Amino acid sequence: MEGLLWKHRLIMTSDEFDNLAIFVAVVEELRREPFFSEDNHDKLSGDTGIFCHPMFLKSAVLPFRKIWMASERCAFRKLDGKGGIRELVFREHPDKRLLQGYGSCFYDTFDSQLTTPVGNGWAKESKQEIINLWLNTQVAHTGPKNFAKKKAWESDLADFNKCDARIGREKFEFLFRSSIGTIGHFYILFEETLAFPLFKKLRDENGMKPSFEADVALKYNPYPDSKYKIIFDDVFWHLKRETEEETFFRLLARQQFGGLRAFLHALFPKSQEALGCICELDTLAALLKHFNVVILDNDAKPETRFLCRSNTNTGYAPGLQGRISFDAYEGRKIRFYDDTFEVLGGVYIKFRYVFLEERKRQRQPDKW
Repeated sequence: MEGLLWKHRLIMTSDEFDNLAIFVAVVEELRREPFFSEDNHDKLSGDTGIFCHPMFLKSAVLPFRKIWMASERCAFRKLDGKGGIRELVFREHPDKRLLQGYGSCFYDTFDSQLTTPVGNGWAKESKQEIINLWLNTQVAHTGPKNFAKKKAWESDLADFNKCDARIGREKFEFLFRSSIGTIGHFYILFEETLAFPLFKKLRDENGMKPSFEADVALKYNPYPDSKYKIIFDDVFWHLKRETEEETFFRLLARQQFGGLRAFLHALFPKSQEALGCICELDTLAALLKHFNVVILDNDAKPETRFLCRSNTNTGYAPGLQGRISFDAYEGRKIRFYDDTFEVLGGVYIKFRYVFLEERKRQRQPDKW
């Protein structure tokens, strides 16, 4: 009955469905780019930029640009912030309660991420300006052909050079990489939670079929089709030959697990102790009970030495959004703030699942 009611409300045109299909295909391609792997940890260490290989970045820009540019059929949003796939999905998706929950994330938070100055005292530009500057002069284009007729939103090499000199190349490139990473993960989260389920429902329950162009896009993105004898070498092949401790530290370096890393570090002076409890104890509550961790209330004044205070955002991982905020004292005494216990409990379960799955993927080195 629900499917019939939804068919009655359907106002999506065949062209719009094609645009949605292409968006799904392009984001699936984006998701598979090594640059967007959770194991890509671009960072600055002092004044040194420690980045993944530039070819990973250039490869990721190709699908990213299709979603970024307002002129593309699969554009997430237009230059004025209206239209695009975002508006189409929010108009057509049948689960209004779900949309209400994600509305703030994909409108308020996303638009704020685009337009707010990046801060850090490095630059006055926003992520949108940083991305446009790099895309239009370095990564995808070399600037406008006619400088006399340059539009307000266009950039040229002189603009790039001024920012490069003012910010410094290491910080400037880090801002671009981190901006691409942040916005790209919004695209991936949007496709995963809203766009693909809507596309699948329209295709499977409402019988909508993509046109030839959209069908070709779906056929070759993600690439390759399993029926073709094409195999890509895994650029992260070495991650399948890790020690248990190497896997443990690699996963803890992911943003969504940063709060758990701080928590485990506060409780266990040695990493092997923390690793052991992850392997043996399946919930946060079980860990707290097993090690007799004392949970302090807000008024408690422990006599033992204060160790650290942590306040970490889990990022935008599905189902794990929130902050992990706590104070740690000697003697395994912890004061949790707000809903940290619930958020950390979910992160602990997710980390343990991912860790055990990663260990299953491990293989022995080839024999001589």
